[in-house]
This record gives sequence, C-alpha cells and structure tokens, in this order.
Amino acid sequence: MNTIQDRFLETASAIGSRLCRDAIWDCDRCNWLGASMELLFKNWTLTQRTFGPDLYGGTSGIALFLAQLYQVTQEKLYRMTAEGAMRQALSRLEDVSPEFSSGFYSGFTGIAYASIRLGEIFGNQDWIERGLHMLEERGMEDLSQQRLDVATGIAGAIPVLISVHQRYRRDVLAGVTIRFGKHLLETVIKSDIGWSWSTLKETNNNQQPNLTGFSHGAAGIAWVLLELYRKTHYEPCRVAAEEGFRYEQHWFSPEHGNWPDLRHYQATTTNANPALGYSTAWCHGAPGIGLSRLRAYEISGKEEYRQEAEAALRTTVKMLQQSTIAQENYSLCHGIAGNAELLIYASRVLKNTDYKSIAEQVGLRGIERYEKNRIPWPCGVLGAGETPNLMLGLAGIGYFYLRLYDSVVNPPVVIILPEEDLSTVGKLPTDNNRRDRNDKLK
Repeated sequence: MNTIQDRFLETASAIGSRLCRDAIWDCDRCNWLGASMELLFKNWTLTQRTFGPDLYGGTSGIALFLAQLYQVTQEKLYRMTAEGAMRQALSRLEDVSPEFSSGFYSGFTGIAYASIRLGEIFGNQDWIERGLHMLEERGMEDLSQQRLDVATGIAGAIPVLISVHQRYRRDVLAGVTIRFGKHLLETVIKSDIGWSWSTLKETNNNQQPNLTGFSHGAAGIAWVLLELYRKTHYEPCRVAAEEGFRYEQHWFSPEHGNWPDLRHYQATTTNANPALGYSTAWCHGAPGIGLSRLRAYEISGKEEYRQEAEAALRTTVKMLQQSTIAQENYSLCHGIAGNAELLIYASRVLKNTDYKSIAEQVGLRGIERYEKNRIPWPCGVLGAGETPNLMLGLAGIGYFYLRLYDSVVNPPVVIILPEEDLSTVGKLPTDNNRRDRNDKLK
C-alpha cells in the first residue's frame, strides 16, 4: 500500500511526465506553449506564447523542477527534458530585460542558479562555470537602473550569491554581494514609522506608501539584509533589517491578522482613513511575510519575530482550510502551494510537525480534486487553466509535491537559504568577530 510520501512523489512524477510530453523540441533545445499575462497597450492581457529564459515563468524554472525530479527518481526522460529546457534558456539570454537583469526570479541570477544546480545534479561542469560566470558579471551592473526588490531586483540576488559563494568561494561573488547590499542601504527611505524602499515604479501616485510584503516590499529586503548581516557582521545591515520589519509592523492589522497590500492604496483611498485591501499569498500578504519572520527568528532568536511569524501562520492556515474549489489556484506565487510552503518551513523552524501535517493535507486535497480525477490543475494565470512554468504553473506545483516528499533534498525556491544546517536558533555573531569584519561594507 502506498504511503502518503509515495503519493506525493507519484503526483510530482505525473506532472513531470506531462511537461515532458508537452515539450516542443528544436534539435537539442525545448520550450513550451502556455498561458501568460502580457502588458499590451497599458493593459494586462491573457495570451498564449512560448516562454523566455527566466526562472519565474521561463524554461530555466521548468528545467530546475525536472532536474530535482530526476535526482529523486533517476528517470532519464526528466533529465533529457531538463537539459533541453536549460539549453533553451542559455540560448536566449538576450531576452532578459536590462531593468530586471540582476533579479533572481526575473533575471540572470535565477538562470545562473538553475544552471549551477543542473550542473551539480548532472555532473556538468560547463553549466556550473556558466552559472558562476553569470553571477560574477552582475558586478558590472549599473545599479541605478536595477530594481531593488526580491522578485525582480538586486535583493533577490543576494541570498543566491551568499549560497553559491559558500560552495565555490569565488572572491568576485563576495564583492558583488557587498556591492548590492551597500546599494540597498543607500536607497533606504527612513521615516518615523520605520524604513522602507521604493519598489513600485509603475505608479505616479505621490501618496503611494512603500510596499509591505516579501516579493516586492519591505519584508523581503529586510530579510535579505539580515542574511547579509549574518554573513558580514556589518551592523548597519542589522539596523536596516530591523527598521524594515518595524515599518511593516506599523501597517499590521490585528483585525485581519495581516499586512495590507499597498499596491491598491490609490484606488481605495477616499479619505483620511482609507479602506485597505489584504492579500494572502507568497508575493503579497501574510504567507510571504511569515517566511521573512521565520527566517529572522531562525537567525536572531528574537521572540517578536516568532510572534509575527505565528500571526502570519494563523492567517495562512485559516486561508488554506477555508478555500473553496472556486477560489483555488495551486501556484507558488499567489496560490495554495506557495502559501503551504510557509507551513513546511515553519515545521522545521518552530519544531512543530502540526504545520507539516496541514501542508500535507493541502497536498492530498489537490491530489483528490485534480490529479485523481484528471482535471487540469488551477494555476496562477487566472482563468487560463494549466500553464507549464515554475511560479505560476505546473512546474511549481510539481515542485511543491517534491517538497512534501522530501524537503531536505528539494530546497525551497520561494526563499533561498544558506547551505549549512540552520536548525539552531539564535546564533548571531559575537562582539569580537563582529568588530573584526565590520570594515567589509565600508
């Protein structure tokens, strides 16, 4: 009789097999056709298209999932298709937008991460070197032209640079990491309610507050600066991280158990007390913010971060348990799989297996509703059915089931963590070694 873990792996394999079946090949490269949202004439429009090279919605993200699936199953078809998808990504680097070029999910950093990971899994040194070279080239970026946030900017690159540097010890990578960190410190906006960053370039609203949240807001950037403090022991990084978390705490609503999605501030502001909207997703709202606070607690051991993480967990669990079929999408970015990732991480950090059990129930519910009945998985391109990519589609759903199967062999992609064992909470630098390394960011 199959165990629950077997069912999770079978589901990931079924999704992987469909991705392999649907791949469109050209010699030794492959791509997919699927739903995407395109900005046409200043309006977001649903289109069908092949995909670019990025990790978020492109072929490198699909390649990453299939490579992780191959590592677990040793199924040659997964390897062949992962290699074809990675070759396609590496052949289309010119398609990366210069504005997003340093981003993890949107730019070269994510493609490099996938290239290195595939090189490690498949024993391909050329891909490892190609990825390392892409990361080293980020040192030549004009940072004034780059975004700042985790999803599309230099903040998202920093944890990857730290993680890869731990394994390959390239001095250039350490230099790029420090340069990016200094830029985040130089661009911070200080106020009486805390510190934040201007990441929403699309708005012309002078009253627009800087965003909360993990992917585009203060939570993600503050988390990154805390990672950099842990690495360099540079005190201004810790101060900026704590002030970023304080900015978000100002906006926290005990009534909603959540932080507002300030992207819609202009549309809802009609008086001095605007009616704020609240999202519950990895990208905006409690699930992503909860990841930042869990990691902050894991690094610092501060009880306030644990309490904020637990508030985020309560809101996320409530959402997961009350969602209906009509409301569901299982994507990583703004769907059920991404939200359940908070619970998988919380079970480790807080040493509470109840959270993992709830995530497993979410996974089993998806199997019963969709996989068992051969119904298309609801993805993150709303109203479009299935799409193949990582953060909005099938590859990400499959990755979620790999995480449920084995969360150690398959590290999270919604938050990039250092390689070493981080199970011990509260191990901050001592005063002595902090002073020894304080010059690094000066």
